[in-house]
Amino acid sequence: MKFVTFVESGLTRAGVLIGDATRPTDVVVDLAHPAMRAGLNGIAPQIQAFLEAGLGKVVSIITAHGLADTARLSADRVTLLAPLPAPRRIFGIAHNYRDAVAERCIAAPTEPVLFMKAARTVIAAGRSIVLPAGIGGVTYEAELAAVIGKRAVNVSKEQALECVVAYGCFNDISASEMIKADGHFDRGKNISSFGPFGPFLASSDEIADPQALQVSLTIDGKVLQKGSTKDMIFGVADLVSWLSHRGPLEPGDVIATGTPAGVAAMHKPPAWLKPGSTVTASVERLGQLANPITEGPAFDA
Repeated sequence: MKFVTFVESGLTRAGVLIGDATRPTDVVVDLAHPAMRAGLNGIAPQIQAFLEAGLGKVVSIITAHGLADTARLSADRVTLLAPLPAPRRIFGIAHNYRDAVAERCIAAPTEPVLFMKAARTVIAAGRSIVLPAGIGGVTYEAELAAVIGKRAVNVSKEQALECVVAYGCFNDISASEMIKADGHFDRGKNISSFGPFGPFLASSDEIADPQALQVSLTIDGKVLQKGSTKDMIFGVADLVSWLSHRGPLEPGDVIATGTPAGVAAMHKPPAWLKPGSTVTASVERLGQLANPITEGPAFDA
């Protein structure tokens, strides 16, 4: 089941998407509508509430209840937000694709390379990625995002996917030249608007194998990344298990699992993001995440 967060008539709530969020003929079933809300067994029509209640349970409830015709809205009547507009935490993983480390001529890491991405970076599909003037080279990074829906503490790799209840598409925008100058990820990963996420979350029953998904990215239609999650050094189960041994994972945590080869610095000349372009990240079965690029004021303006 595909879940979205949307605004209509000034109210923000969760919906079920029928379609892929690319066509005006797509439909959003409003889960706050009386015809649907009565079937949620008292669970608030918000995706974070669904995660805390158990997304699998919510999928079963909605399936049994059915999608009421009276709750259907055409996609052109609503504004989609990021499916989780304010994730509890975003765990970013660097250097996690074999083709990407080979392209950079660096050794594959022996354990995941972790950084944290602030929730304030998250924006929806269609919203602008704003590049501060003078920031230097900024790259895109198309990624599979795994959403935690069950508290995970010291879980084994074999149990880890039971804690993942949804998947989505994420674009880990990164100020590469700033990161290189700083010697760490903190500033360059955490600039406002540098976390496009969406357009929807697919419940885990929709994704038979998270390690068999195509990941790609284009700028103005030109393909710059094309890979597969089968090429991950540490798969989703590895990452969930590893993180859970370093602290509890909670419903609403998101893991951005890394990006394949083809980031901006690896192209000749470098394919840095530029105002006026549109960057589109895609993950198989998880839709297209398209965002225009604009320029904003410099940090010291």
